[in-house]
Amino acid sequence: MKKSIFIFFMFLSSFLSRAQEKMNNQSVLDLLDLGFESEVIMAKINSSSVDFDTSIEQLKFLKEKGISSDVLALMIDKSKVEIETGVFYYENNILKKINPSVFAGTKTNALGAAFSYGIASAKIKSYVNGNSSSNKLNKDNLTFIFQFDNKNKNDLGSVNWWFRSASSPKEFALTKLKEKRNRRELITGKVTGITATSQMGVDVRDTINFLIEDLENGRFKVTLKEALETGEYCFFFQGTVPMGGFNNQSIFDFSVE
Repeated sequence: MKKSIFIFFMFLSSFLSRAQEKMNNQSVLDLLDLGFESEVIMAKINSSSVDFDTSIEQLKFLKEKGISSDVLALMIDKSKVEIETGVFYYENNILKKINPSVFAGTKTNALGAAFSYGIASAKIKSYVNGNSSSNKLNKDNLTFIFQFDNKNKNDLGSVNWWFRSASSPKEFALTKLKEKRNRRELITGKVTGITATSQMGVDVRDTINFLIEDLENGRFKVTLKEALETGEYCFFFQGTVPMGGFNNQSIFDFSVE
């Protein structure tokens, strides 16, 4: 009797272990090594909980090992891993994230415009506190990675909405920040009194050109056409700001040393 109970619990334990098993990248490779066709592997994926790594590097590795495109597409579709969006830079070959700095205030030089009877434009200047950014970059190794979320365009949320609303680094301007006492500022718009018109965003004459390489799956590599001098810089979003309480009151700032 005791032996039967022991065998029963051993069987139950084995069954629960198999039921809780998750399919991962190695599981897919194991099934391929056992000679199973893509249809069988896909059926197993569809009937299991999964924990796939679908990064570009892993997809390339799996493709080289012989995993079919149909299986890879299903792995991507089934993967529940959240994409970490944002602007990143390399430090000792490790990607580090640039967290946005919030503008501490905005001011307009309306007095100069008044003295010119509205002919001169009144510049809108926004600024962030602090003499320098907490993100310190080496001027000899300036490569940036932009990661956008192409899957959740309709779910902007309140954090990093830029990278769900936007789809390319082309919607960002790279510009140098003017260093003032205990703060850094940039011109984010201008108002022309004589025509009662306003223009928001960084003037194209103040932007720094960069090259964009599409790495697929919402990821882009950004490199500079020319080396940057030592100083304070930022990426400023110039795309369309979505409705519903969203604003563009932050910059992705960094110091070049």
